[in-house]
Parts: sequence; structure tokens; C-alpha cells
Amino acid sequence: MELNELYETIEKIGVLTFSTIHEGEVHSRSAHFNGFDQDGLYFRTMANKPYARQLLETGRLTVCGISDARIEHKGAVPVFPPSITLRLIGEVRRVPPEVIIEKAKTNAMLETAAQDIENYPAMADGNFVMHRAKGELFDVDFEKEARDHKVIRTRFSFGGATFNPAGVRITDACIGCGACKEVCSFQAIEEGTPYRCIPEYCDDCGSCLKVCPVDAIQESLVF
Repeated sequence: MELNELYETIEKIGVLTFSTIHEGEVHSRSAHFNGFDQDGLYFRTMANKPYARQLLETGRLTVCGISDARIEHKGAVPVFPPSITLRLIGEVRRVPPEVIIEKAKTNAMLETAAQDIENYPAMADGNFVMHRAKGELFDVDFEKEARDHKVIRTRFSFGGATFNPAGVRITDACIGCGACKEVCSFQAIEEGTPYRCIPEYCDDCGSCLKVCPVDAIQESLVF
């Protein structure tokens, strides 16, 4: 996935949750990215805030958000509308104010950031770029309103980051009984020798793990 495609999705979602670590605690706040270029995704805050200090201390950031957070109900049963969830795990660095001002001359997305450097002095040292990250788009349509699969997962990375594939792993111990395929409501398992999990469709629901008679299915790897 190219950064311009990723940023289009980010714009559709809008406000995201940005999380940092401080003394073993997770600190989260609502924020947004304000642009991108070949160096990564840009965002900003006031340099004096704990948020900025945590970013400078660890150089790490996680981001998540969803395009439609509504939950409807059919009786007592929750119904989730089609949506796209984004998550990012990455590394960040501070961008000097003179760099933002120079980039804004050819990148309209950074013009407001450049103006804020003049209007809010504490923002001069509060510009950051997520320059290396791995991510996932989790496109759900649980009611199959527009397609025949509940989930489409797309994993990606930029800046040299790597990631593990999604989904459970079916080993050579598989005896081909088909119990896993039968119980999978996400249509994420296909026949073969051994049977195979389709990472893009797997929700990690765990149903296949419970029914495999020979323990041939392993849990998914950490992202």
C-alpha cells in the first residue's frame, strides 16, 4: 500500500486515537495526521505537552481509528455497520520547524502546520513524522451487505518496517478432516494438503482451534 492510498483512508476516518507509553502506562488522546510525503505521516502538538515529551522519550507511537463506530441492535443482538478500522504501530521523530516551513512551500497539506509555527510558538518544536511503521486495515461487513466475505484484512508497512501475516496457521499435522472449514463463518479456510488459512479473511475468532481433532492449527503470530 502506498502512502497516498493510506492517507486517503486516514482522511475518511478522520479523528484517530494516538497512544504513547509513560512509565508503563498507556496514554491515549484523540488527534489526527495533517499530511504526508515520502518521509512518512505528519502530525503535531505543543512541544510543552506531556504527549510531545513522551514521543521524544520513546520515539514510539500507536494509532487506531474506525470509520463508523455506531452499534445498532436487533433486539439484544448488536449489529455493526460496515466499517474500516485502521491501526498503526511505528516510530516517530521530531521535524524541525524550518523543515516544515520549507516542505509547506510545495506540500499544501503542511501549510497549516507552517502557519501554526508562527501563530503558536510552542508548536515550533511540536511537529513529528511517523517515518517507519506497520499497519492493518480491517474492512468489515459482518452482515454481508455488499460482498460475500465478512472481513478483508490488509496488512502493510513503510519506512522499512516488517510484519507477520494475519490469521491462524495450519500445520502439516492436518489430517484433512474439514472440521475447521465447516465451522469457519468467515470463509477463511480452503481445502488442501494441509488445509490453508486465507489471512485476508481470517478474524482470529478461534473456532477452528477448538474443533481441530489433532491440534494441527496454531494461533496467529503477534502482528
